[in-house]
Amino acid sequence: MKMNAGIIGLGWFAGMILESLKGTEEIPVTAAADIDKKKAKNFGQRFDIAKIYDNADDLISNQDICIVIISTPPHLHYYLAKKAILAGKNVFLEKPGALKPGQMQELKDLALEKNIKATVDFVMRRNPLYLILERLCKKNIFGLPERACLENCAHDDSLPPQHWFWDYEKSGGIWVEHGVHFFDLVNWLMGPPLEARGSKYRREGCNLVDRVAGIALHQKGAIVSYYHGFTKPEVFENASFSLVFERAYTRVEGWIPVSLSVDAMVTPEADEFLSRDILDEARSFLPGIDVNLIKRELKQFDGGRIFQGRGKQFKASARSEYIFRLDKDRWEIYRACVRQGMLDLARAIKGQKPEPDVTLEDAKKALCVADMMETESFAP
Repeated sequence: MKMNAGIIGLGWFAGMILESLKGTEEIPVTAAADIDKKKAKNFGQRFDIAKIYDNADDLISNQDICIVIISTPPHLHYYLAKKAILAGKNVFLEKPGALKPGQMQELKDLALEKNIKATVDFVMRRNPLYLILERLCKKNIFGLPERACLENCAHDDSLPPQHWFWDYEKSGGIWVEHGVHFFDLVNWLMGPPLEARGSKYRREGCNLVDRVAGIALHQKGAIVSYYHGFTKPEVFENASFSLVFERAYTRVEGWIPVSLSVDAMVTPEADEFLSRDILDEARSFLPGIDVNLIKRELKQFDGGRIFQGRGKQFKASARSEYIFRLDKDRWEIYRACVRQGMLDLARAIKGQKPEPDVTLEDAKKALCVADMMETESFAP
């Protein structure tokens, strides 16, 4: 069953989406729209798209379209998604999907009323390395998650001062435009925070907010801190996400991560889970992307020993390090994650599952965290 898709907003990321769908016959993109007529024409020629529009309404009213992909700047997401849902179209939204939680709640309610399937492109959830962390959290292999830290030193060399990214009315700011990726990730790993607060920092000599920092408190005392800075050239950007459990340190490297390290106090059962069970699941999680494991024993405790930490006792037979690496570069992984999000939406539309893996409720919860971070005042 083929489900024709139309895409609105033909910037760089629209090209990424079309590249990710190459060879995916069940979701052919047959229409595209952008208010820039020249851009729309060139995009149509590049990807051999027959129906080209300079008005989103014309694409949405096309009776042959089943899925509307919205990849415009964020301030248009809610309005275009609402039009598409009212027209009976299923929707694939680039993040954040809306600027405010109330807008996302409205889209959620409307989609339910119209029996429409919709999802948001939270690619972190598609990555096998984050699947491993999610399983460690849910199965309590190494005790409670107690601390997480995101450090994201992103690039701004393609973001001149007049770019919509810096305009709060269009982007919602860094917490909304970019931070929701990681808010959704942490919500997935350990549930939404009980409270959160953040600060915003202006670039010296101008009014651009190019750095933000925040902290969130989660259930059972987990403390999560976030930093996003858009200050680097692309070739020098760096991102990492660390998650500390009671008996393990974990660290994911890269904005689209390709490696995960786990330094843990293990039992034979925990070693088997990491070396076999979760590795097998991770290898089949994202089609086309394999996971390799390098393991080394850091210290052995003959026969097992009893240790104590955080007022609790636990047994360990060794301290071991596990390095999980994906076998493709980050761009191929990125495209695979986007493709999987589209295919997951298609399965929900066909009735093979009740909802996509990422729902509009998930998107609303991420926006709620962004809203908490945004309500704090500017730092000096």
